[in-house]
Amino acid sequence: MGAARRGFGLAGEYPIESIRAAASAAEAHGYDSFWLSQPLRDPSLPKLSDVARRTQRLALGVGAVPLTDDTPRQLATEIQRLGLPLDRFILGIGSGTARGALDRTRAGVDELRRLVDVTIVVAPLGPKMCYLAGQVADGVLLNWLTPEYARTSAAWIREGAESVGRPTPMILAYVRCALGRDSLPRLEQECARYGSFPHYAAHFRRQGVEPIQTTILAEGEADLQERLSAYEAVLDTVIVRAITPSDTPEQALAVLAAARPTPPASAGHPVGR
Repeated sequence: MGAARRGFGLAGEYPIESIRAAASAAEAHGYDSFWLSQPLRDPSLPKLSDVARRTQRLALGVGAVPLTDDTPRQLATEIQRLGLPLDRFILGIGSGTARGALDRTRAGVDELRRLVDVTIVVAPLGPKMCYLAGQVADGVLLNWLTPEYARTSAAWIREGAESVGRPTPMILAYVRCALGRDSLPRLEQECARYGSFPHYAAHFRRQGVEPIQTTILAEGEADLQERLSAYEAVLDTVIVRAITPSDTPEQALAVLAAARPTPPASAGHPVGR
């Protein structure tokens, strides 16, 4: 694995003014991608469309949209309606929590490929979905995991790719990052929220860790950079997912600056498009 790239991500609930500022700063600081999560009632695709008009080279990702919330046809229609730049856009999809997750994901990827020419990233948790993602996805978006478990997940992804005779897709991961002790209550709140979801609770049990052990609470820039390097040894792209005390733009920009890639990202798409 070569030198890892670095992306920056925010919760999709952030106000559009904060998202614009963060995306512009990410491009200026040399990140190669900018990501938004997909909230339940505040779709991120329109916000990424806005960001696309204000940036030049950043790849723009959403991760991940549950296929139980939006069908492939709905997603393709919305991507085209918004005029998202297909050469820069990354569509992250998840299975959702309903039964039949593997079949739904495989069929969803197939249908999306017929409908829209976009980079498709699958967001797995367990070994079976990692294996499937290795078989069908352009990229794989991991989440809430330690560097050691990222290595384990990468092995499942490689096995899936090898089973169908294709190259291993690019492997990315959200890594939740916070600066200073003032961020701890907000980080603990985020950990408790995800730990209450059954699929994520099972994900943490498989790792044998508490949710907070998959995050980085750094004292400063040097500490943050050193701890991110453990993930970069395993992944193709590390996405710094900022967790801040009160979600102000200034706090998000402080994490962005402290975690900036050194040296800045080279030209090119983080999923090899």
